[in-house]
This record gives sequence, C-alpha cells and structure tokens, in this order.
Amino acid sequence: MPELPEVETIRRGLQKAIIGKTIVAVEIRVPKMFHGNKSKIIGKKVKNIERRAKQIIIDLEGKNDLLIHLKMTGQLIYREKVEMRDEKEEVRIKNQIAGGHPSKDWFDNLPNATTHIIFDFSDGSKLFFNDLRKFGWIKVFNANELASLLADSLGVEPFDKEFTAKKLAEIIAKKPRWNIKKILTDQSLISGIGNIYADESLFYAGILPTRLGSMIKYDEVLRLHTSIIKALNIGLKYGGSSENTYVQIDGSRGKAQEHFQVYSRGGKKCSCGGVVKKIRLNSRGTHFCEKCQK
Repeated sequence: MPELPEVETIRRGLQKAIIGKTIVAVEIRVPKMFHGNKSKIIGKKVKNIERRAKQIIIDLEGKNDLLIHLKMTGQLIYREKVEMRDEKEEVRIKNQIAGGHPSKDWFDNLPNATTHIIFDFSDGSKLFFNDLRKFGWIKVFNANELASLLADSLGVEPFDKEFTAKKLAEIIAKKPRWNIKKILTDQSLISGIGNIYADESLFYAGILPTRLGSMIKYDEVLRLHTSIIKALNIGLKYGGSSENTYVQIDGSRGKAQEHFQVYSRGGKKCSCGGVVKKIRLNSRGTHFCEKCQK
C-alpha cells in the first residue's frame, strides 16, 4: 500500500493535470468501488487536489468532494488526449500522468479489464481508475462532512506544524504497552506512515521497533521526530518507493528503495557492517539492525 510519499507524489501530479477541468461524465464499471451519487459531481470543476494520510481528495466546486483510496493495487492514470479506436472506446497514449501500482495492463490500451471507473473532462482528457484486486474505492462526500470525518478518524500529519517532538511524546505516552512501530503505523495517531517509513525512521533514530512506548526516553523521542521527517523527505525526494509495483506520476519507477537502510534488506549488510534482521511484528515484516538500534 502506498504511504505518504507515494500518495503525495500522485497528488502533485494530479494537481498539475486536472485543476480547473470540469467533469462531464463518470463511467462506473464496478459499482462496489464507487460510493455515492455521480450526478452530484458531473458538471463540477476541479478546484484543488489534497492528501490526507494515504488518501487523495479531489476538491470540487459546490458542496461535494471525492475521496480516493488506492489500497493495494489501485492506479490513477490521466491522459490528456485520446484517440477512439473502436466501439469499445479503447484509447491510445498521447500524454499521461499516472500513479499507483502498475500491472502488465499499464502499457496496454485503456480502458482494459482492470479499469473500473472513468472520469471524462470537458477538454477530452480522461482519468482512469484501475485496480487489479478491486480493494480500492472512490467516494462522494459532502465537503463539510468529509472534513469532519477525516479530522475525527485520522491522527496528525507528520509535515503539519502541530507535529512537534512534544506532540510525538504525547502520542507515545498514550500507548505505553504498544511497541513503537505499532504506534507509528496507527493512522488514528499519526497519518501516512506505514511499514516502509516506520522501519526507516526507527533505523535513523537508533530505536528497535519492538520496544514498548513506556521504554522510549525523551531524548529518543527527539531523535525519532527528526528521523520521521528525514525518512519521509527521502521518500519524496526520490519519487516514492517502487520496491514492489509503485510508480511515479509519469509511469517511471520511484527510486526511494535504492536508499533504504533496512526496509526489505533482511539478511543483507547494514552500513555498520552488521546484518539487517527481518522479523514478524504486528503481523508485518519488520526490518532493523541490532547493532545500530537499541
């Protein structure tokens, strides 16, 4: 599942692509993946693209917005101009901005078997929502209700000014019996950090992921706060992690995985000369160095 750097990369791409464009049609091929009345968004202009945690918000004029979650295998593919090829309305690539998880259909003509929702814009461009496993979704929300829902269900954003070392210490203190990795990846506490950037943050901070919140000292909280920002910024700098199937907005692979210190490096040498260890923690693969992290 994409984390903050990957979803933010997609958000930035969509912001360049569809701001100011009007939705003129929505084709829903798999009803369970679209929640709400599509008539509420047809004829509405895109005002802004936002991100909250691992979700994308398309801010529309009027009272309603769209909330998008890519989940495990979702793709958002934008194409500026298309050529209608036949009665199935397949299109050829002319210009595209895309993000998410590419399958082999990435390079095929669209729509394809994994295309489940299609947005048509007034200038002839299209936004395709593909999802091989059909776990992703798009929901129509009243803008005010959406803001309230997200505020109530999600924790602080790491790049918000409210996310200080003091705030992080308060979050950790609330869960003294949780291990620190579980605290970092709980979206109701801190938004946007998942398996990848939790492992990397804890490595930079020199903290073992298995340690309980009650064991984390304040000087370690200070290091961890700095390390979270560092790990996320590295992810953003290199266009996200394509360690598995994620791609950047232009379809190219992100390079953050080339700079991982521990994530997905179980059994390999750490920069200190030790060996990166992999265990199961909170039902997730977890990576760390016993020499660098205490």
